[in-house]
Amino acid sequence: MAPLFKGRADRKVPPLVPIPPIAELPPARMQASARYLGTLDSAGQKVVGRSLSAKSSARLSLSDEALDVVRIAGSFRIPTTGLRGARTGDSFGGKPVRDLLTVRWAHEGHEWETGFRMEAARSVRDAAKAQLGSSPRTKIQPDVGAWVRTIAKLARSNEGAQ
Repeated sequence: MAPLFKGRADRKVPPLVPIPPIAELPPARMQASARYLGTLDSAGQKVVGRSLSAKSSARLSLSDEALDVVRIAGSFRIPTTGLRGARTGDSFGGKPVRDLLTVRWAHEGHEWETGFRMEAARSVRDAAKAQLGSSPRTKIQPDVGAWVRTIAKLARSNEGAQ
């Protein structure tokens, strides 16, 4: 069987889970701004369709219910039951990336990896762990490791529930 997502003609990507209205999002454990880099299938091929191949700015909100990816190119939700883990690294899709968060997830029988370049907090208000006394112009580096640990914990708790 040919790869499901390869090429422009075959866009048989199952419908994604939509996010609820922004005002109705569940309380977040973590939030961050990031650059959405794309989604790859288990063979490392770019997933095309449902705007999953469009690089764009994104706002991530991780709650006990889901990882909500809010972006103009197409927002979507990864329910925590679909989370398989996360990792950090220095490349995604063969390209070097700093402050990389790669989220592994399952959706309707497909295993995918989605990459995000986490952005530095622009203000103390945006930074979850801002140090007191830092200059307002200081960019606080993203704690990608905290995202990896939290997503891994949610994924492990789902393994026991299944």
